Amino acid sequence: MNVLVYSGEGTSRTSLAHTVRTLKALVGHHYDVMKIDSHGLLTEPWEESTSLLVIPGGRDIPYTKCLNGRPNDRIRAYVQAGGRFWGICAGAYFSSSHVVFEPKTPLEVEGPRELKFFSGECRGVVYPGFVYDSEQGASAVEIQLSGDLSKEPLGYNRTTVYFNGGGYFVDAEIIPDTEVLAWYTDNNGPESASSHGSTGAKAAMIACKVGQGLALLTGVHPEYDASHLDAGNPEYGPLPNVVSRLLEQDKERVLLLRSLLTRLGLKLNQQEPQASLINTGSDIELPPGAIQGIPDLTSLYLASTRPSITQELTKSLKSLVAGAGLIKEANDTFQLIDSPQHAAPFHTPTLSEDADGEGEEKVIKNIILCPEGAPPANLTPQFTMDTFFNHLQQLRSASFNGGQLRFGDSLLYGQVVTSTQTMLDRNFVLCQKLPNGFVCNATTQVAGRGRGRNSWISAPGCLQFSMVLRHPVQARHASAVFVQYLVALAVVEAVCSMPGYEEVPLKLKWPNDIYAVAPVDDESERRMIKIGGVLVNSNFSGNEFLLVIGCGVNTTNPNPTTSINHLIRHHNKVTGKNLALLSQETLLAKILVKFEQMYNQFLEGDRTGFAQFEHLYYKRWLHTDAYVTLTTLTPHRKVRIQGITLDYGLLRTVAIDEQGRDVSGEEYRLQPDGNSFDMLKGLISQKA
Repeated sequence: MNVLVYSGEGTSRTSLAHTVRTLKALVGHHYDVMKIDSHGLLTEPWEESTSLLVIPGGRDIPYTKCLNGRPNDRIRAYVQAGGRFWGICAGAYFSSSHVVFEPKTPLEVEGPRELKFFSGECRGVVYPGFVYDSEQGASAVEIQLSGDLSKEPLGYNRTTVYFNGGGYFVDAEIIPDTEVLAWYTDNNGPESASSHGSTGAKAAMIACKVGQGLALLTGVHPEYDASHLDAGNPEYGPLPNVVSRLLEQDKERVLLLRSLLTRLGLKLNQQEPQASLINTGSDIELPPGAIQGIPDLTSLYLASTRPSITQELTKSLKSLVAGAGLIKEANDTFQLIDSPQHAAPFHTPTLSEDADGEGEEKVIKNIILCPEGAPPANLTPQFTMDTFFNHLQQLRSASFNGGQLRFGDSLLYGQVVTSTQTMLDRNFVLCQKLPNGFVCNATTQVAGRGRGRNSWISAPGCLQFSMVLRHPVQARHASAVFVQYLVALAVVEAVCSMPGYEEVPLKLKWPNDIYAVAPVDDESERRMIKIGGVLVNSNFSGNEFLLVIGCGVNTTNPNPTTSINHLIRHHNKVTGKNLALLSQETLLAKILVKFEQMYNQFLEGDRTGFAQFEHLYYKRWLHTDAYVTLTTLTPHRKVRIQGITLDYGLLRTVAIDEQGRDVSGEEYRLQPDGNSFDMLKGLISQKA
């Protein structure tokens, strides 16, 4: 399921960055936090796969320009049908029945709005001084929380949150289907909420019942993480200032956010202990990895099956070292450490925004070279590299061509990384120096990448890795597009080809997702659930495609997450078997050996390419003779899935009539990178 954050015209880049980053920190283990623009809201079938839609801070007028009409109709219908919505600051103005903003000033905005989640008026600004695209009007304001805000006591009834231009909800306490969750207090300076613009307490946060759904509207910004604000910005004033006051109550802010998201029905990441962010001195020290729930990045360890391989690879990497002993690449900067016995320096992270307005933390990454073999297990307690190499060698020895297998010979492992895919794919010069079959894996990714816009914080127990593959351009019989199919198939076969594991219910969803039949005691409730996926990025280099293959699959995740071990346990329960569970080290080795064997056959075999695996692929996939609707056509067209083409891996479909019969001559081909396949809804739509 997805959490969608509106990113279209009018959105504040800063608000968007804080919103996306904070949501990933708090719910990113359970949901893909994705950005969506007005075109996506208008054309994508997003409703069925969305748990929460957020419109962040920005400007209300551009929102009306882009979303009035059909997009708003779909948003309102989504919420009325049981969806969840969060409007923040400008998003809250936009979601009320009427807006009054800075009356009798050059900034004045007044008029009705379409969504009408709050059937009253949102009036602002509550505190004077607001300036667009500036922090001059920013404040750390105190709010009084309602006693009904949370089922569990928060332990406090007042806290301080970021404010910049927000409104209040007029007479919210007496308007039907509206519950006030927090009030502005009188303790916010001479222009307090009870004295600016009108009399009486002013509602700062409300929850509105909309049909079967719920809309949360906040005039304040509880999503703003002060550890990513610049305390030295003169617009915040001298210390102690807006940032320092927010930092003092950041723990309470996070608890408040968790309570609000729980009220919206979202599953939360496991709460982690938070180091103190309070610093009352004149120098505010912003801690690394300061967002609650996002751990600090760790060093990377580089080792190989044989010391000679590490030695050769080290030589290649050192040829990239520039000034200050660093490898400065397009996306990341690395520092080579000669061995685990050498101390790894600490590097202070910096925060920057990408072109889409999403915050991105940058820090120099240490690569600790291990010239004598895998590092001691105590240095990588969550993934023992030596165990992985031993499994790899054993599997190769049992293979008829094991002596020729090389995938996984070199491994770069980090306990906490940004993204294994990003480190390889977006550092092209570095990637060119890496050998074929080089693997980078991690226990936790804080910016994991999926297809299209998908990104997440990885859940505990997910096996996640990326691999370099050099695919020859001249292999016309073996199109590179099939690599994604082979990797997904290799994941399933790595498990289901083992004796006794044949009936473990793993399946393939076109084009490259791994699904499982969720284990339940009541067979009538059986459902399909995604447990993994594959991403392939390609670059052209000389006479070959330089592919970076990313894969993530739930392996050892604790309950209630469905994982491969979860499936094995359930299979043992219903069959009376005692099949062994899989470790991440074992499964990674099995996947790599299985994929390399398949890939070599695909490339060299009988020169028929993917045709050699067509039967096996259809045996494992979910879609034989399935009926879906093509929403890319006007009017929409119902079709039957026939299979995939053997030249370019396109999905083959044929139109059907009202009786479900094939329409002769009306066939459609769909590209895997241009369409979004919503299996549960039976739709194939153009990706935005």
